[in-house]
Amino acid sequence: MIKDYLRSPLFYMVAVPVLAGAWMIYAWTLAYPSSVQKWNASKTEYDETQKTLEQILRIEPQRLTFQQEKSQATGFDYAIVIDQFTKQFGIASDNYTFNVRDTTKKAGKTVKSADLAIKTIDIENFCKFLSAILTRWPELECETLRLDRLPTGKNAWKVVNVHFIYYY
Repeated sequence: MIKDYLRSPLFYMVAVPVLAGAWMIYAWTLAYPSSVQKWNASKTEYDETQKTLEQILRIEPQRLTFQQEKSQATGFDYAIVIDQFTKQFGIASDNYTFNVRDTTKKAGKTVKSADLAIKTIDIENFCKFLSAILTRWPELECETLRLDRLPTGKNAWKVVNVHFIYYY
């Protein structure tokens, strides 16, 4: 019985326009309004982002020239970078140890790695430190990170090891 309907050309003459009409109604009532809402939301987000970028460039215009300055510099130096950021986030020099390894080749790129250990730090300050240093140096990666909670307080942590890799 179903085979008879499928063989009849009248079935297709009715089914195809009905399906096309159903698709048109779906697109007109559901899909199009939804896409308009998504477009307006993304347009609003774009406008807010543009305002934020303009504000950043007004406050810190040196961010635009950073890449040019970096390429003209003699190179990335872990000692200077770590010293700068530990001072910025109030990490005392006797509270951390820092070891830099020799430059090597890895996957066709020149890399320099280093290990950082901090005796005691609160988690929020460490997260800000790590985020700031990785944001400032996009070629710098944190390959491994190990934290241990200290029994001395609620927010006392020991950074056992942070292994950084810088790609030249």
